[in-house]
Amino acid sequence: MTTPKLNNSMVILRLAKDLGIKKVSNPVEDILKFCEKRIKKILKEFPDCKTLNGLLDIAAAKLNTEFREIFDEEDLFSIKEHFVGKGEKIFSNLENELNDQVLGITFKIRNCESWEREFVSVIDCRGEKGFRAYFTKWHEIAHLLVLTDQQRLKFMRTNLAASKMDPEESMVDIIAGRFGFYPPFIQKNARYTELTFERIDAMRAELCPESSLQAALIGFVQAWPEPCILAFCKLALKKNQQALLAQQRFDFHSAPTLELRATKTTSNRSAKDSSFIIHKNMRVPKSSIIHVLFDGYQDYAEAEENLSIWESSDGRKLPDINITVRAKRYNDGIVALISPIE
Repeated sequence: MTTPKLNNSMVILRLAKDLGIKKVSNPVEDILKFCEKRIKKILKEFPDCKTLNGLLDIAAAKLNTEFREIFDEEDLFSIKEHFVGKGEKIFSNLENELNDQVLGITFKIRNCESWEREFVSVIDCRGEKGFRAYFTKWHEIAHLLVLTDQQRLKFMRTNLAASKMDPEESMVDIIAGRFGFYPPFIQKNARYTELTFERIDAMRAELCPESSLQAALIGFVQAWPEPCILAFCKLALKKNQQALLAQQRFDFHSAPTLELRATKTTSNRSAKDSSFIIHKNMRVPKSSIIHVLFDGYQDYAEAEENLSIWESSDGRKLPDINITVRAKRYNDGIVALISPIE
């Protein structure tokens, strides 16, 4: 769900009130501020914490959860046997709870000793799920950051594709994204350099080596203080063509042609505030270095361009802004970092 929809959701408004937020004007931002107060309080106790991985471990300890990772079936049944043996019957169906769509689950432990943590967060790292383990951990932490008294006996889970109709899961995703790439840890790098792929690789290695490349690209762009757009570009159809194709409304002769489009875009807050935006699914201009790279054989290219070469299907052009475009091959397409030239 988009932020405007979340702000109008009664579920999110009720969550804000359950958290004790007295004046709720912008529920999403108010909940994020509530969580940030908790994170800042944690960091105040650990002033030497310099990495996002370190923050994750500290947050888990302060929120009273223990991470248990599953890399194979042996790990799964070992965890199940351990906790069922301690009388935690909720673990008895663990293999079914961790189905193909579930990345992680946090359980409340009923029979814990005084020195043990109150919760256990089981993280499924098997196969492709392993690439998302860092975000899954932060998703479980996010659940605990907004855990209200009314929810304390529930267990929480991270799904592979959070329901677009579930406001609370969407809110938890936003919280995980914010603190998994907490801006104060990242923005210190902005004093020394522009945001490049090399800079992102270096920050990822230093701050959060567990994160996936895609999560790092999105997270670092969102946290960067200067305007920046991240665009994942690949061959795709227009939205209305996608709908018609899904309905099998094209005949053999009228089937549309795939074009290089910005199928996923992320504009950070600074970019949005200055109306520096490339809309999702816009066609990549043939004159852009992004298209040139896609059509060629190189792995990386960069160029100075003007944002106005981008235009929508109705012919409207984007603003006249000089930009630097850095593009590299990514899976079956191109990923690009786009920044305005000062």
